[in-house]
Amino acid sequence: MILDPLTPEVNAYSNEESAEFWKCMDEILQLDKEKYNADRPAVINSNLVKYLKFATDSYKDYINTDRDMYRMALTLVESQVFSDNLKFCLSKLLSLLNIDLLDMNMKFFISYILLFEAKRNLNSLDLMIEYQGFAVFYNTLYTQFAYLEKYSLEDSYLQQNGKDDSNLTDLDIKIIDEMKQISTVLMDLLYQMFKYCKCTISDIQIVDDFFVHFLMHSVRSDTTADLFSNSEFKVLLALNEQYIMFASEYKIENKVFKYVLDEPVSKSFVELLLLKFNRSSDPSLQIMMCKILYLVLTTTKNNIAMNFFYLNDLNVFVDVLLRELQNISENEEALRNTFLRVLLPLIKNTELSKTHYRKDDLTELLHYLSTSDNLCSSDEISAEQKTTIRLAFRILNEVDWLQPLPSNEEDSTVTSRSSSVSINGMTFINNNEREKSLYNVPTNDSIISIESLGKRKARPPPPLPPTRKTVSHKRSDVNDYLMGIRSVE
Repeated sequence: MILDPLTPEVNAYSNEESAEFWKCMDEILQLDKEKYNADRPAVINSNLVKYLKFATDSYKDYINTDRDMYRMALTLVESQVFSDNLKFCLSKLLSLLNIDLLDMNMKFFISYILLFEAKRNLNSLDLMIEYQGFAVFYNTLYTQFAYLEKYSLEDSYLQQNGKDDSNLTDLDIKIIDEMKQISTVLMDLLYQMFKYCKCTISDIQIVDDFFVHFLMHSVRSDTTADLFSNSEFKVLLALNEQYIMFASEYKIENKVFKYVLDEPVSKSFVELLLLKFNRSSDPSLQIMMCKILYLVLTTTKNNIAMNFFYLNDLNVFVDVLLRELQNISENEEALRNTFLRVLLPLIKNTELSKTHYRKDDLTELLHYLSTSDNLCSSDEISAEQKTTIRLAFRILNEVDWLQPLPSNEEDSTVTSRSSSVSINGMTFINNNEREKSLYNVPTNDSIISIESLGKRKARPPPPLPPTRKTVSHKRSDVNDYLMGIRSVE
């Protein structure tokens, strides 16, 4: 949900008055064929701006619910004005959004329309990038974050809950809410770009420390219902993935990982990561969370991996991985591969290497995953399933406190099918050598603070997250589709 259900108050318009308003909205988009053919750009520009102005002026009046916002966007993108002139309209919307002094409500409406179109037509995302959409979204967000930092976002949370006596006025709270509203939509746009498009190194290089620091320290771990915080969390995960991908070709600092290791900044983020890891059923988010975890768990210098998480947290990670590894279907084998890649450093480089938590369950599961008959229901085994077998063998052989497979059992299980993976000639990486894979990126030694790690140990452990809830894929309203955020994750 974008709009606060308590504000603005829904005006009591009759059905006739409401129908008349939407009729006017439709009429604005009607084209005068003669003028349209004579000077198309001028006509499209005029109609588009007039529509935006009329819609913005009606905000908190005739347009005061999420359903109204959805209808406003749908009416525009399905009109001839927009569909026949897609490139022009996207370029115009981006140029308007880039105006610093543009009315706040109009910025919100433009951002909403762009997000609506991006989720409706992924090709439009590529067009937005072509027209410098990434820079526009980033710069607009940067401005909002700068003001939110000035107005003290954390103080607003406390004051709204009656826990703070700061000097924030009602007007300050209203401004903060409006900025959060715009920022939530813009962050979802950035997330869509990271997820579906090929960003350039120049796009990623414009992201500075303030931007990442703000996202990290303003995340909330006391609730999973805050859309703004959820969007921050997803952008951080997706940005980390971008850093990982570009690190193989360019020397670029991973600012997300840098602040994850800064305990005072990342405290709430890490707590939310644990909570989401236990609850999320979105494969994309699960994989991105695994990549953050992998970076931490494979950073063994100065005992980062050993000291970063509480033992209670580590136990939760093992519980979740055991549950997920057993519940993955054949068509999600790549996700199982990702979980196994995280499992190895988790039980090898942390306190779990001393406590041997759920040793028997881990051994039984890894033995099970080492047999192709248990993974594949057909005669042909896929490349991902072969990878699962290799990873399961690797964990059993590299983690000395697990029970390795006897040599004769290894040969029989892996060759149970003619298309299965053969263990003969397989070379396992030395126990002291860090795994080289997609998740391995250079780390900056200067960002590791021993003092901050000591403080992490000093704070009391968080409670266990609630048990995973079944998430219904049925969307309760149109906004669930637009925002892509479930109420329970």
